[in-house]
This record gives sequence, C-alpha cells and structure tokens, in this order.
Amino acid sequence: MIKFTVICIFIALTNCLTAQIFQISEPQIIPPTHRVYISTTGNNNNTGDSLAPLATFSAALNKLDLLTGSANGNVYTEVVVFEGNYFEIFRQPLNKYQIGTKMMNVSLRGKGYVLIDGSNLTVNSGGGLIYLLGSNICVKNIAIKHSTENGVRFGYNFGGTVINSHDILIDSVEVSATAGHGILLGIGSLNSTGSSVLIPRAKRFKVTNCHVHDAVNYNTAQTQWGSSIKFWNASQIHALNNHVHDNSGEGINFDYCDSAEVRENILHDNYANIYLDKMECAYVHRNFIYNESKKVSGILTGLEAFTVYITNHYIKDIYIENNIILNTLGINLWQGIYSAIQNGIYSNIQIRHNTIIGKQFGDGAQLSISHQIILGQPVPNFIINSVSLDRNIISANADSINNNRLLSAPLNPQPGFSFGYNLYNMNPGFAFNSTTDLINAAIPLSVIPSQANNELSPNSTYNAELIMSVPNSTGILTDFFGVLRNQTNTNAGAIELNPNLSGLENKETTFNVFPNPFKDEFMIITNEENIGKEFQIFDISGKLVGGDILVSTEQKHKISLKTGMYFLKFGGKTFKLISF
Repeated sequence: MIKFTVICIFIALTNCLTAQIFQISEPQIIPPTHRVYISTTGNNNNTGDSLAPLATFSAALNKLDLLTGSANGNVYTEVVVFEGNYFEIFRQPLNKYQIGTKMMNVSLRGKGYVLIDGSNLTVNSGGGLIYLLGSNICVKNIAIKHSTENGVRFGYNFGGTVINSHDILIDSVEVSATAGHGILLGIGSLNSTGSSVLIPRAKRFKVTNCHVHDAVNYNTAQTQWGSSIKFWNASQIHALNNHVHDNSGEGINFDYCDSAEVRENILHDNYANIYLDKMECAYVHRNFIYNESKKVSGILTGLEAFTVYITNHYIKDIYIENNIILNTLGINLWQGIYSAIQNGIYSNIQIRHNTIIGKQFGDGAQLSISHQIILGQPVPNFIINSVSLDRNIISANADSINNNRLLSAPLNPQPGFSFGYNLYNMNPGFAFNSTTDLINAAIPLSVIPSQANNELSPNSTYNAELIMSVPNSTGILTDFFGVLRNQTNTNAGAIELNPNLSGLENKETTFNVFPNPFKDEFMIITNEENIGKEFQIFDISGKLVGGDILVSTEQKHKISLKTGMYFLKFGGKTFKLISF
C-alpha cells in the first residue's frame, strides 16, 4: 500500500531567486485610538459606545470628529457595525477625512452578519457602498450587495486633490450584485487635472478570505470595464484565499502594479480569471482556476497602455507556478493595445509546474501567444526577452476544438521562448522538445491519473508514465497541496505524484486522502486511533455536502460532486479536496 500524507508546509517564496525579488510587506494597520458603534436599533442621540450605539455611519463620523478633537496629523479610529441590514452608503467625504490639521483614518468592522444593501441607492460616480479615504485601514466582516457603482473603494482623485491610500487590509468581505468593481484599491496613474506627472503607486494592500460573485456590470451598462478585485497603480500586494466567480469582469486584476503574491485563490467563470496588465514582479501560485460555463482564460497577461507619457510597458519577472487550471482557454500572453511610439516588453516570465487541462469549444489554446506581425516578424515595438515553460502538464480533451492547438502563436518557432520537461497528451507543434518533453495521449481530463486499478493494494501504483525524471526542480520545493517534491525525480504539473513519498508521512495526523483530485470516489488512509471518528466535507460556501464515520484504516468514500474545490474537516484539521 502506498502512503503519502499532505504535509502542510508554508514556504512563502520557494525559489531563492524569487525570494530575492519578492519582498512583499504586510500592510500596517494601526490600532484605533477611538471607536464608536452603530446598530440598526441605535439612535444618533446616543453616546455611540457598545451599550448605546448610533444609527448611521455619518453620525459615527461626526462622533469620531468630536472624540479626536484638535488632534494634528493622522488619527486612527474605528466604526464597529452590529449585525443587521443597512440601507445606506458607508462613505467618508473629503471634509470628513481632511479636517483642519488632522487626517481621520477610519477602519470598518462588522460584528455579526452585517449586510450593506444598496437597493434604491445611487452611489456617487467612482465611489462604492463602502468608500473610505486615508491609510492604515481595515475593512472586515462585511457583506455588500446591489451597489450601482463599486462595492469597496479606496482612493480619491478630483480637482487636483489626490489621496492614494496605502496599508489597506480587506478581510472576510463578501461582494455581490454590483455595477462597478467588486473591490477597487488604488487610483490611476494620471491626475484628473490632466497633469503629465504620474501619481506614485500606493503600497501594501492585502485582500484575503473575500468572496466576490455575481457582480460587475450587474444588470446595468458600465462605462468602464469592471473587475471583481482590482489593484490599480499599486505595489506590495497580497491576494490570498479569495473565492471569485461568476462575474462579468476580470476576476483578480492588476493594472500597472508591481510586487504581488497571488496565492490559494479559487476562481471560476470570470472574464479572464486572473489578469496581469502592465505588471512587474508577480508570484502567482497554488491557485485553483476553472470554468463551468464561460469560455475564457485561466490566466491572462497583457499590455494595455493608459498614457503616451510612458514609453515602455512591461510584463516582467512573473512566476506562474503550481496552479491547477481546468476547462479554460489556459494561459494567454497578449500584446495588448499601445501606440507605435511605445514598447511592450515581456521579460523573465517563468511558467512552471502548472496543470493546464482544457475542455473548451471555440478558438484558443491551452497556451497562446497573441501579437501583431510585420514582414514575418513580431512588430518592432513588441519584445520577448525571455519566456520559459517547463514541467507543466498541458492537455485538452478529444471533444474540444482546441485539442489540436495545445499551443498557438502567430509565428513558429517563437523567438525568446524556451520549453522543457513538459508533458502533453499530443505533440503541440513548435514547442515540443524531443529531448526533454513527453507525450502521454492517455492524460485524462482529471488532471491527475487515477490508480492503476480500482483497489488499492500493496502493489498498486500511480500511472508511471506521468512521473518524469528531471533535473533539480529549481527550488520549487512543494506542490499545490504543500507536499514536498522529490527534487531529483519529480513529476510534471502542479501536484506531486511520486509514489516514493511514504517516508514523508506526518506522524501527528496519520490521515490522508487520495487520489486528490478525485472523481466520485476517494480512499481515506488512516491509523487505528482514528477509527470511529467522523469526517465532514464542505463546499467553498461552507455548506455541508457529505461525510462519514471511519470504520477501517482503508476506507472508500463515494460522493458525486461538481467540479470544484472542497474542504474535508477531520480531527480539528482541514484538508483541501478537488473534484473534477
């Protein structure tokens, strides 16, 4: 019997070179010196403490102004919102931020289930149902729906006054049914007055544990393209553990940004699930991306110019690693739109250890490069310095039109590209390297091979053809699940499949589930101490979808689930499961 246990090892930056590039600082949230409370049962004549809360956010701002008195410089405050439904805009006007010689920064925290409902409200153009100014601010435990503009908005730029917020934490916020962006952090690089001087990038944003769904262009026309979560002209960014799905705009979007980590997010059925636009230094890893209905990209990179003042636009120092991308148009490198006097430059793009399995009808490929050509060459202002693809599984299904186009580009072969140690289910054409790559036509839709037989036994093995003998894995120490890789004999793709991992058993938990990803059935391997205990399976919304009592150390569990990520809870621990 093969045993290998997921070892939850957090290695923020697994590549030494990557670690040197990505020094991403956490936002600094300063504890408030004053706090007031509001409640649906409150009264604006109350004192505003927890026993006598106020009724409205505007009254809370007035109360905080009085509490901070004649303070100078930055003051840090908080509004705590008791649970309930609120039908108002939580907006901080400029004259409630810049008050005399002080800048009043206001964090917003929900206590219980707080729903801000914008039904029948008109949000100011460019604003949001939550629209705060200032920096070192946290917004937490809030649900927002029916905004006629954005959901959460930070950043102000009007008439020459620019407030580009920094040190912002958005945690456990749900946004749905918005016409504008779901969560929009930062402002554009150009002043509203038309000045040619670029606005400096805001720094240190973190969006984590948020749920943005069924939003962006919701039931109304939109003058600009929306994004579910957008970072704009920003630096030092974390986008972690968010669930973003079924939005009409991009999923997680970076526009003219640098230094970002995008990790452990679940994205599906957004227009371009992750979009890197004019991006330098990004670490995109361990994300689960798939589509159920939309025919769109898993990860899109592109160069869309916003001004002629900048000559060069870059997609530079991008590491896309250990992602699982199912039923999408894969990873797309797009030249974008900019003028003839500007250069678009792709430099040091490393796409490694991803599993990209497609089931999409229509034009596209699992990896596509799109750019203009002239006289049989890329246009002079589009430059590819270095794009490498190695140790990926790249496959499509027989019933998808793009099955014959695993990789596509205007020119074959592509200058500036290198390919090696990839696994395909058919020869992709120009990218195939016969000395390093393998073709296994039996790669299933499932991402990962199932056992050689239905019964796990001491002699059962994983599909050996998907195990590749490759040189050292260039510092990617763990896979999608955090399992340590065998550095001298590792597999392609996002998930470590080497069967010789029994020595990595975690003696503390002695509990494992495989295959993972699974289809309709998985096996639980445990020890005698866990017999008689219950495990539970939850979907990503927290709904209980299955479970059982362990009655043996090798127990099958049959459950039919839609494609997606699930969480198995057992013994106080949570394990990620993927159903395909």
